[in-house]
Amino acid sequence: MNDSEKSAPKPKNILKFVGISLVGIFLFLAPIPDGSGAFNIPLGIAIDWVNDNIFTAATVAVGTGSPEAIGGAGNLHIHHLIGLIAITISLLGTILVYTVKPKFIMNNETARTIFKCSPVYFVTKIVAFVFIWMIFLNIGPDFIIASYTGDVIIGLVAALVTIFIFLVPAMPLITDFGLMEFIGILIRKAVRVLFTLPGRASVDLMASWFGSSVASVIITRGQHERGYYTGREAASIAVNFSFVSLPFTFVVVRTIGLYEHFFLFLGAVYAICLILAIVMPRLPPLSRLPDEYLEGVGKQINEDVPLDMSTAQWAVASAYSQASKTTAKGIARGAAKNYFGIFMDLLPTVMAWGTLGVILVEFTPIFNWIGYPFGLLMELMRVPEAMAFAHITVVGFIDMFLPALMLGGAPLQTQFILGVLSIVQIIYLAETGVLIIKSKMPLNIGHLAIIFAMRTLIALPLIVLFARIFFRA
Repeated sequence: MNDSEKSAPKPKNILKFVGISLVGIFLFLAPIPDGSGAFNIPLGIAIDWVNDNIFTAATVAVGTGSPEAIGGAGNLHIHHLIGLIAITISLLGTILVYTVKPKFIMNNETARTIFKCSPVYFVTKIVAFVFIWMIFLNIGPDFIIASYTGDVIIGLVAALVTIFIFLVPAMPLITDFGLMEFIGILIRKAVRVLFTLPGRASVDLMASWFGSSVASVIITRGQHERGYYTGREAASIAVNFSFVSLPFTFVVVRTIGLYEHFFLFLGAVYAICLILAIVMPRLPPLSRLPDEYLEGVGKQINEDVPLDMSTAQWAVASAYSQASKTTAKGIARGAAKNYFGIFMDLLPTVMAWGTLGVILVEFTPIFNWIGYPFGLLMELMRVPEAMAFAHITVVGFIDMFLPALMLGGAPLQTQFILGVLSIVQIIYLAETGVLIIKSKMPLNIGHLAIIFAMRTLIALPLIVLFARIFFRA
């Protein structure tokens, strides 16, 4: 940033920073009534409206259909159809790359990178293709096409389609026009001391709080790839700050049946997430991850305040400078690249591994075995019916909503403890986990499993203590 940019920002850059950032804040962070007695963000309300009034209303006849997933035998909703087409094209594109090598793919860096995948992801695309067509045609074994296995993931894929259609073009409003620079510099000291992270990480937290954990991970991934976070910082943000949104927390509480305890539930979630966000970055494996910027990108962030400027002046000047660099053409190019990557790469991974994960939950004792030690821990802490619900401590690793669906019949205290736990665990393989693994962050599935277990072990005693104070056994 040169001296002229510090002292005399252009009016158009002021307008870009202030005006566009305010629109982004409103869309992502403004909680407003959604008409059902709950609160949602404007972007969430728009997504829900389009989903209910356009995507769900429009149907296409396909096979015999699956009533639970697609709203009636023989009917396929549009966002399900988009998922079906995307997963099919993804596999066909990969087959073409490894056979005829068409120039329109090989000469396009983005397409070549996505379609020319590793053997593991090639198999993943095949599995996703087989699963999604079996479910849509209602052909195959029940453990794949049942409403509580494949249909669950079909619903997740459809939900991601709707979310990303809105999320991708809206995301630059809070990431590319100076808002992250402005907030990051103002609170950098507090965030660095508490969480060992840059101040701009607070925007990821807010995007998650009011928007979605998926939104937060996408922001974090983008900031890492553009040189604003080191590998350690991006990983720490993704597994500590990307928790379930306020609206979805309400849905979880309502599903469990703890509506009358919503604010108590929310208070426990935020207090424990704060403690975990302070503790986890200081422990392995996060503390041992490379604290380096991506090779070939380098460090692009500068939150240090020059000696001749106040913190507020530097925050404003940095915001103006970032706004001046952002163009409509650049945003459109980035959105197109993100759309292509999400629909060709992410959706098949969610479909394949999400379905396999739910099958393991529903038809095998694996999660009962894995959850057994946590059940013993809960028994030591005198959690009611601890062993009967021990598996719920780990099923959230697959999908964020599974614990809420499985807590019916549990004692009130156990519902509260395991419901809060399902939110503060943060890592859900079928949603945020896949995004993290497919990013350039230095995290693999082994890291995620270890961090998930650590968050569970640290959080459980805290949640039980919280429950003991407010619920008398």
